[in-house]
Amino acid sequence: MLAILFKLKKAGTGFVLLLVIFSLNSLYAQEKTACDYSLPGQVLNWNFGEKAQLTFSEEETFPVSTSMPGGIDIPKGVSAISDADGNLLFFSDGMKVSGSGYFELTNGTALMGNLLANQSALFIPSPGNPNRYFLITADLYIPPVYTNGVRYSVIEKVGYSWEVTEKNILLLEQNAQKLAAVQHQNGEDFWLVTHGFGATKGGSYFSFRVMNDSISVEPVESTVGAIHDGDFNNNGGYMKISPDGSKIALAIPDAGIVELAAFNTATGQVSNPITSNAGQFNYPLSLEFSPDSKLLYLTTNPLDNSNNYLYQFNLALTDINNPEEIHAYTFNDGRQMGALQLAVDGRIYLGSFGQALSAYDHLGVIYNPKRAGTACNYNTLDGNTTEGLALNASGSKEGLPNFISSYFDIPHFWWENHCHRQPTIFRLQNEVNHDQVLWEFGDAGATANSSRGQHIFSEPGLYTVSVTETENGQSFQHERELEIYPLPPVEIGNYADTIFILPNSSITLDAGVYDEYIWMFEDEIVGNERTLDVEEKGLYAVTVTDTNCCVNTDEVVIWFANIYLPNAFRPKSNIARNQTFKPLGAVSALNNFQLLIYNRWGQLVFESNSPDDGWDGTINGAAAPVAAYVWLMRYESLESSFQAAQEVVQRGVVNLVR
Repeated sequence: MLAILFKLKKAGTGFVLLLVIFSLNSLYAQEKTACDYSLPGQVLNWNFGEKAQLTFSEEETFPVSTSMPGGIDIPKGVSAISDADGNLLFFSDGMKVSGSGYFELTNGTALMGNLLANQSALFIPSPGNPNRYFLITADLYIPPVYTNGVRYSVIEKVGYSWEVTEKNILLLEQNAQKLAAVQHQNGEDFWLVTHGFGATKGGSYFSFRVMNDSISVEPVESTVGAIHDGDFNNNGGYMKISPDGSKIALAIPDAGIVELAAFNTATGQVSNPITSNAGQFNYPLSLEFSPDSKLLYLTTNPLDNSNNYLYQFNLALTDINNPEEIHAYTFNDGRQMGALQLAVDGRIYLGSFGQALSAYDHLGVIYNPKRAGTACNYNTLDGNTTEGLALNASGSKEGLPNFISSYFDIPHFWWENHCHRQPTIFRLQNEVNHDQVLWEFGDAGATANSSRGQHIFSEPGLYTVSVTETENGQSFQHERELEIYPLPPVEIGNYADTIFILPNSSITLDAGVYDEYIWMFEDEIVGNERTLDVEEKGLYAVTVTDTNCCVNTDEVVIWFANIYLPNAFRPKSNIARNQTFKPLGAVSALNNFQLLIYNRWGQLVFESNSPDDGWDGTINGAAAPVAAYVWLMRYESLESSFQAAQEVVQRGVVNLVR
């Protein structure tokens, strides 16, 4: 709301308008706008394990753990998805799909996935249609019992509720338990990627394009890398695509193989695989990329109850056989390693469980997965060893929700407000495990040393902003380019504080071309379009928002013009306004002006088309005789969109004196 002190102060024979204005800019400066970065709402809710539910947000440093109602138990594969605003929509184990109320959707049972598959389900939005989602499901492939393959079902909003309108449409038979997805290079479509299994299809990746409310019937097949074949346990293991979409990795458990390859988000092709030696790892299970796609993590979960390991691979190195060991659990720890999943807080969570898939009351946490080696801080927070993330009244099992990888392509830091003259606030995606934070803004040496830096940039322009986090003597630096935009140069008064109009007339105020407008008269909102027609006197203000979400305000006072002409003038007067004969007052309100002066015989002695040009009492350069002269003044009022210009004609007599 625009607060105004509005009063008249007497000054001589006139009045002065006094205004105190609290600019709308100050009210908008700290509000989040559509131009500010927001965490992807689609992945803010996790539903998994034994009634476990996590909710992530920008406001909380750690996810909030709650317990789902009833007896929900999802031992392995699971997927969940929320809307863009972070409201939970669905979750599924591949055999049924439930909604936000934890009840099964209409027609949402008898899906042909398998809850024991490592990646049994995956939700993909229908591009461009917020009321349609695809649920991809994967069965085990152990013929002749488990042969349902990879299929998809369609979830649509019917009236006010969600229903499964089509289900179990076949995409691929003879599949591994692997489902991954990433956004297409065009920024709209998605790639669904799975892998075959067995002698016929076990040597190929299959990429299906999700577009225009449909999934492509013919996949892009890439026959590269290790063959998924042999022992039925090789049908398991996880597959992940990096957040930036450039890499894909998978594990083949019984063969002891980890594979890394390139992925092309434009074509769906998988290429240039780097495959570990067979048997190099003892039952590799799950993988996950670091948020910057530079490191890869792996869990192992041997069938012989030997050590479970957490490994880290440096993807700048081509040798995938020698990762760094980050942590190990022995059989006596009573804790096993399951799925790895990156979250919007920049951390990787690890599904922990006990013997025979019993629930465990904590998730493991890799707190700083961009940092190499043990500096990644597995279950280490502020220098203290922890159990990880506590799950209140619920439990973790092997699986964690499977998501589209692109949702985690999140900058290391981001900002709110990139407009000049207003504070730009910076925040880290991951605000844990640093002894010191130093922001450098690239603006005349300006710095800040809090987790959430703040700076008002001196000028519009391009700046390189960096943040350096220090922990235990190690420094980790990240930088980004930031453009500070000028405020929109809105001007409604033609650089005048006051516009005069004639009584009973109107004027159209024009704010120019912008994205959004808020017009105010006194303290009330009176319009939201580019122009405003006004016919009342008072203070008018407009607040505009441009395409960069920058906001600026301009205001003008509309006042009724008081126009008059004197009945006498003296060219040699010591008072300047008495030396010529012309209209006095707010002459800026007069359009198409004309002043005509006649002598007593009706002869024209003076003519002017500007109210600023008056008669100086001469005729053809010689002094006119002292006498009474007849004048005629003609002018028009200002025009508005709802009122045409009005012509005004006035007549009178003026005395020329010496």
